[in-house]
Formats: sequence, structure tokens, C-alpha cells
Amino acid sequence: MTLQPDNEIAALFDPNFDEPEPVIVPPGALPPSWAAAMAANRSAATPASAQELAWSQAPNSSIAAPVPVAAPSPSSDAEPEPTGKGKRREKKRGRRGDPEAEFTRQAAAAKKRADRERKAVRLALVGVEGNVTRTRRQSTAWFVQPPGPWNMRPVGKQRRYIQNEGLVVANLAEAGVTGLHRRLVRTPWPVRQWAQAHDGWADPIPDVPGALSWADYLRGQQHAMLWGNPTQKGRYWGVELPPRSVLAQGVDTVGQWLVPVVDWPLLGKFARLWRKWARDAFLGEQRAIADHLATIERHLSGQGVNAKPATAAQMDYLLLRSATLGLPLNADGVISGAGDWEESDVAALEDLTTLELTPGDGYTTVCGQVGGRDYTGYAIVLTVGRMAPLPIPEKMLPWQVIGDPSGEPLEWSERISLKTKGQTLRSLRRLTSKIEAQFDHYTVEHDQVPPQELAEQHALAQRVISDIEEDHSGLSVRTEGWYRVLVVGSSPEEAKEKVSLLQEMYAPRIRLEPEHGQYQLLREFIPGEPLANIAHCRRMNVEALSAGMAAVGDRIGDRTGVVVGQTASIAPRPAVWDLFAAHEKKHKSGLTPIVAVPGSGKTFLAGMLVYQAVRAGAYGVVLDPSGPLKKLAQLPEFRGIAEVQALTGRTSRPGTLNPYRVIVDPRRDDPEYDPAGPDYADDADPVAAAQSQYEADLRAAEAERISVAVSVLKMMLTPSRLEHQWTETVLQTAANMVGGDRRHNLSEVLAAIATIGEGKDETNVDLISCARSIYQDLAMMSQLSEARVLFPEEGTIGDGEDVDRNVRLTVLTMPGLQLPPEGTDPAQWTPQQRMAGPLMHMAAWMANRLVYELPRYERKVLFLDENKYLEQTGAGRTLNLRIARDSRKYKVRALVCSQLPDDYLGVDGTDDKSALTYEVIIGDLGGNAHAIEGALKLLNLPLGEGYESLLAGLGGGGEDTLDEDTDTEHLDQARRFIVKMADDIELIRSDWTHYVHLAHVFDALDSRATRAAMGGGA
Repeated sequence: MTLQPDNEIAALFDPNFDEPEPVIVPPGALPPSWAAAMAANRSAATPASAQELAWSQAPNSSIAAPVPVAAPSPSSDAEPEPTGKGKRREKKRGRRGDPEAEFTRQAAAAKKRADRERKAVRLALVGVEGNVTRTRRQSTAWFVQPPGPWNMRPVGKQRRYIQNEGLVVANLAEAGVTGLHRRLVRTPWPVRQWAQAHDGWADPIPDVPGALSWADYLRGQQHAMLWGNPTQKGRYWGVELPPRSVLAQGVDTVGQWLVPVVDWPLLGKFARLWRKWARDAFLGEQRAIADHLATIERHLSGQGVNAKPATAAQMDYLLLRSATLGLPLNADGVISGAGDWEESDVAALEDLTTLELTPGDGYTTVCGQVGGRDYTGYAIVLTVGRMAPLPIPEKMLPWQVIGDPSGEPLEWSERISLKTKGQTLRSLRRLTSKIEAQFDHYTVEHDQVPPQELAEQHALAQRVISDIEEDHSGLSVRTEGWYRVLVVGSSPEEAKEKVSLLQEMYAPRIRLEPEHGQYQLLREFIPGEPLANIAHCRRMNVEALSAGMAAVGDRIGDRTGVVVGQTASIAPRPAVWDLFAAHEKKHKSGLTPIVAVPGSGKTFLAGMLVYQAVRAGAYGVVLDPSGPLKKLAQLPEFRGIAEVQALTGRTSRPGTLNPYRVIVDPRRDDPEYDPAGPDYADDADPVAAAQSQYEADLRAAEAERISVAVSVLKMMLTPSRLEHQWTETVLQTAANMVGGDRRHNLSEVLAAIATIGEGKDETNVDLISCARSIYQDLAMMSQLSEARVLFPEEGTIGDGEDVDRNVRLTVLTMPGLQLPPEGTDPAQWTPQQRMAGPLMHMAAWMANRLVYELPRYERKVLFLDENKYLEQTGAGRTLNLRIARDSRKYKVRALVCSQLPDDYLGVDGTDDKSALTYEVIIGDLGGNAHAIEGALKLLNLPLGEGYESLLAGLGGGGEDTLDEDTDTEHLDQARRFIVKMADDIELIRSDWTHYVHLAHVFDALDSRATRAAMGGGA
């Protein structure tokens, strides 16, 4: 394998390293980095390699077997053997030629050579037993804390997070722990593992020749994710155990001295026995403090930290990562198996990198190999200096998270000394005595006015003493600590620029100091290494210490499903969503409101979710009144499995939206009517109970058809006609005369209204007059071209075909539909605008039918746009409620778009579906205070906590203005959304910059009214 020259640190995560990404990517083009690889695969001798998934292209991390080397045969013309004195010399060489003796001699020579050539500073670490690292004098038990949540949590809960962690530290101090070494490490976000899990989660549609294949799609998704260099945090708590006894240290030291003679005939036996004694002594010490370890583990596993003992793989990564700081992250190939390290294994850590330090440069040069490439990094360690009072969590992020939004994979090392309550009080009283002595020195001995600072320091010390004495929570435990953060660049200039940026982010409340002795500071990150210096010691109580909250980050989604975007609150990483986890794992509703004003990107986001879901094998139904999403069904990869149904215009079929046909009867063979089901286990006659339930649901469907027919006809009438006291009676009477069977249609209801207007069986003059007027209005409306889908041709009942299971994506469009203008009085609507309501209403019912007629076990995605028209009628609200309640049973992910949260909360306080929304997506609300208040209720967030300003600032980045000289909106065109999944709520950027393999999908989802977007030239 050819090694690459020294590269930039980020190049390990750069799959497009050899060739830069093109500035303009044609629609459907493949990224050049793996398009070339595909071409090479196609030309290879084995055609199967072209279909391998992306993770199969990764280099094998296993160790290759050594190539056998043939031993040279003795030559026939070899030199003659020496005689005489040479024989004696030969006998001596013969004794040395013994294989074991020769191996011992070579090992001793190698050790001497290593002693001469190895760095002057050796690692203090001598071994690892389980999760315990040990040096000659000290042992440290390591525990791993999982990443925790922070964003979009109430201030009270955030403060509780801080206090819980502070109480854990206080409990450790009370348990006798005197020191901590906490390490925050970074690991690559598992992009390849996501692809493997996603491939297993999906049931992908068949590949289409000439279109983007499933394997190429997965490669492209990984390529795009890797461009952002996403990482995840891992926080280690190293708890220092009681120091080893002098006798144990001496036995261990002698055992290490005897290593060279272990293989000697007589002395070797003694050496082996001594080393066994040394190891037994160490294990005996661990058994002696087993109760102490159990107490530590109990405290760390409690609420606030939730840390578990580090596994073998986690210990391996901690040591290997700490020894290779300054090089790219590498999570592959670090698991050694048992996890225990002996001294000879620890010595290998020193050879992973070459460290160079030039006095005065202020950085350490780190050279090493990762993934078969040579890398050179320039590392600068900063120390936390003076700190002002920090208003955390009210106004600031946790102080160890302030630098995370920079996108740099910052790593922390914290050396903390814990002080008990008594120790702190004694030291503070000594301090106050010194201050008082200085005060007397000024006033008594020299009769001078003392400096004001002395009085302030004395008052501060007295206040701290009072707080400690009166505190019974344990949060007054004091600590002394040194806090280092690592910055790495691919050049000295880049490293210094990053340092400057980080210092600006922390200013003015916290100073980050670049100290001298960078080499020692860098080695301080390695477990077991001593403290580099004692400068910039920070003294604080455990609550201020825990306000760092280094482990918190952006927590949302999972590592299996489709891509939503990337997190944008603390540190960017892919936001991935399993669309059906709510149904299959949590047994929750699949209703997902998407609330945002027009132009905020909600249709684009929903379209991307539908595309990815259909690619993964789900059925998709899209109701898009405006029509641009019909291009989704025309994508090459959906050829033969997608269709577009026009519900308006010349290609629409008469009677397609006939309410009596759209609403279907329940199926007798559905599982809920199975007498053997659990619902009928307590019935005396399960068969009769199941039949009774089926008949009840059948009657309910008939009643629902009558109700929907009445609602559709009411939406066609003018407001003045609706206000008439007999209108409701006429419509309801006519619908009841027709009945609720599927064989009827709206034309029969019109005929029934005409019959009432004739007055043959009715004596109420007002009712007859109202029926005549209603019939005239509805007869006129039924003649509109838009109404043909509601009123089938004479002698027919409309379209009622069963759902075609071969069609994976159905897009319902309504070309030419005239939606009423926003804010216009309904009395001013034209007949065509008045027809938009019933058409939208029945189109939503049609989409609902296409989903619910599929088998329940199939995954389905339903996308409904313009939900406001559904909420205007009782039947529409019933449909929304059905989607919310039944989506779990039918495994439907319902993406329902609207412009206001009121469509889900109920304008008058009724029909509140916020409790049924397990996932919510909130976009730009235009700064509307009422909409923001409703959005907070949907997100289950309290008012008055500062979230209002965050919601008011959603949308794209930059300043949006029509002035070309000052318009900066183009600097960040990615739309931002607040996304709620279960209890996790995060800010998401819908950024698709590097998803160049989906350029043709972006073109299909472009709804802008430009010439290029409309199919014209650029």
C-alpha cells in the first residue's frame, strides 16, 4: 500500500481528499472521489465488486499475516571451517547458539538500545488491570459517563443537572477520594456503522438501470456526512485510589528489575516467583479496597453522572487516543481483546507518535501514522485562567462547552484535588488569620490605613466560611483543579488561529492561557502522568466545577434512520431519525406536525423525508395541492413504482373524490376482528363479540360518510347561506334520505335537496324556501370544472379501485386549484375559490384511504400540505384526530404541514392533539407572538424561559433584504428547525450542501417561482 505524505489533520475524514469537490455539480452526478472508485470496480475482473456497499470499501483493520521467508540453503562453495583455537571459539558460540539464550541476548540488547534512543521522559504508567490503571505509586479507576442533554431544557432542570453532578463529586470526597483525573475524548461519529444499520433497517426498492442505485445512495450519504467531520463525546472519570504501600512499591520495583533474568536457568525461577508475588500483592491491594471501589461505583452510577466502569475497548481507546493527541481520530482497530496492559504493552504507547518541541514556538509537533497515512499535527494546550462569576445556566452555556460551537474536536484534561469540609475550613481560617495579621501590621505597628482589598478579602473569606458551616447539601465542598484544553492545527499558523478564536469565544469571563512547557502539558493528558505545573490553579466549589458540564451535547434522533440535517446548538453532527421507532419500539402516535410560514423550507424537508423513506422501502402518499412535488414520482429511481394522480384539471377522473367511495368500509379479515385476539379474551362468546364490533364499525363508517357529505356541501355555500337557520336541517335531512352506503354519491344528495324544495312531503314554508335556494347554489357549484371529481357522471358512483401495492409512491396534485387569498373575507370568494375547501378536504381523505388500505405491517409515510383547510370543519378535525390516534396501529408516519400551531391545538381549546405528538418540527414562524406561544405548547416547553427569542430567530442565516449590497442571506441558505423527538429537543440545520448525489432530487423539490425551477432556461 502506498503511503500518502503528511496531510492535513482533517484529511482522515475527507473522502474527497484526492480531488476537490466541484463548484457546480450537475444533477444526479456522483461525487468524484467515489465515482472514480465505481469506474474502477466496473473495470475489475470481478463484477460483484461494483455492488459492494460503502463500508466494504474501507481498509481492513485486521493485522495481515507475515509473508513467509524461505531460509537460505547452505552454499556448496562455502568457506572451510576453522581449526585449532577456532574450535574452542566454536564451542562457545555453540553454547550461545541455543535458541532461548540467543533470544534472551537479543532482548537485552534491544532494551539497552531502547534505553539509549528512547525519549528522556518515560510514561509513568506500568499497567492496566480491568478499568484500573496503575503507576509505581498510584492506581486510578476509570469510569465512562455517557453524553447528556442540555439544549431546550428549562432552566430549573439545567440547574438540577449541575447540582446532581456536584453532589456526586461531593459524595466522592466524603467517601475518601482525594483526586480526580477527568478526560473528555472525541470519537468519530459512526458513519460507516450508520450505513450498515440503515441497510439492515431498510427494505430498499429494486435498483433501476441508469438511476442512482441503493449502494451508490449509501455511499453518497456517508460521503456527505463525513464532510462535516462529525464527532461524539466520551467523558472518563479517573478516580484516584488510595496510594500503594511502600512495601508494595518496592516489591513491584524489584520485580521490574528482574525482568531481564526471567529466562535464566536458576535465577529466572526466583525472578518469576518474585514477579508473581508482586502481581499477587497488587491484586491483594485491589481486593482490600473492594468495598471502597464499590462505594465509588455506586456514587458514579447514580443520578447526575450515570457512569459505568470502563470496558476493555474503552480503556484501549482512552490510552491510544491520549498517546496520539494531535493526530486524526481513529476508532477502528483499537480493541485489543482482554484489555489488560502489561508494562511491555504500555511501552508501545510511546512509539505511536514522535513529539518535537522547539523552545519558543509555543506548540508541540506531533508526527505519526493513522490508517496507513503519515500525519503531522501542531498541538497547543491552553489552561483555564482567571474566571469571572458565571451566570450558568441562566445566560451562558456550561463553561466547558463554550468552545464546542467552533466545530473543533476539543479535548479536555482535568486534574482535580478534592477538599473535605474540615480541610476547607482549616485552610480558610488560616487565610483569615493571615489577613488579620496584615491588617494589624498596617494599623497597630505602622498606624496606617490598610488597603481596601484586605477588608474585601476578609469579608469574602468569612462569607465562604459561613456558607460552608451552614450548608448541609454537600455542594459547598471545595476543589482545587487545573483544566487544560487541546487545540490542534495542520500548521502552526492554523493552530494559533484556532487558539485565538477559542480565546475570543471564552472572553471576557474566562481567560485561556497558553503556557510554557507545552510538551509536558500535552503528556499530562495521558493517564498516570504527573501534573505539568501548578500555575493557574482554580479553586471553586463542586457546583461551580460541575457547571462545566463537559459531557453535554446535541442529543437527538438515533443512528439508524433517515437524515434530517445536522445539529446546530452545541456541536454539529448528523441528525438521523428512525421514522418508525415511535410505532415499533415506543408504541406512540406517528403524527408529526410541521409548522412554519410559507417559504421556510417545510415542504422541501418533508419531501426529502418522503424520498428517503420510499428509497428504504416504505409506501409514500403525498398530497401536494400546488403540484411541484409531482417531480418526485418522475425520478429515475422510482420508475415503474410511482404515479401522479391529478384531482383537478382535464386529466382528473369524475367522481374520484366522491365521499361515499373515498371512505371505505372496515375489512372483516382485519386483525382487530379476529375472535382469537386479546381484545375478546374476556368475552363469553368471542365470535359474537368480534362480529358485533365489526357491525358497529360498519355503521360508524356509514355515519361518517353522511357527515363528510354534509361538510363538503356546506363548504360550497356562501357565509350568508350558511347562517340561515334551516341550512343545516336541509343538508342533514337530504343526506339521511340518501343513506351512508358506498353505492351513493353527492348527486343523489342534490336530488334529495330538490325533492325537499318541491314541498311534496313538507309543510314548513321556510324549510322549503331554504332548500330551493341551497339547491340552486349547489347545482351551480356542481357545474364547475373543478367539481367533476366530487360529482360522478350520471349512472356511475365514481372511482373506487383498490390500492395497487406495486405503486410505492403516490402523489396527489391539484393543478389549477385557486386557493383563497390570506385575510380575504369569505363572502368575497369566487366560486372557484370556494371550491378549494371541499377539494382539499376530500383530497386529504383520499390520501388517508390510500394509506389505510395497505396492510398494517407495511411502513407508510403520509405527507399532507395545507392542513388549515382540514381544521375548518368537524369532519376534517375528525380526520386529523384519526391520523393522530390510528397512525400507530397502521404504522403511518404522518407529516402534516401547517402555518399555525392552532391547527393542532384547537382554536377554542378543543381538539387539542399536542399530547399525541411524539415528534414535532417547528420552522420559521415569522416572529408572530401568538404562533410562538402555540409552538412552545406543541414542544412542551414553558413560557418565559427565553425560548421565544430562539423561535423568533428561526429560518435561514444572514440578513434578508432586497438590497443587493447588504443582502447576506446567501451566506447560509440552510433552513433551521426546532425538532422534538420524544423528550429530546434540538436546533437542526437542514443543510444538504455536500449531498451532491441527490442533486436531481433537490431539483425536483425546488418550488421557487424562477424560470429555472419552472423548467425554463437559466
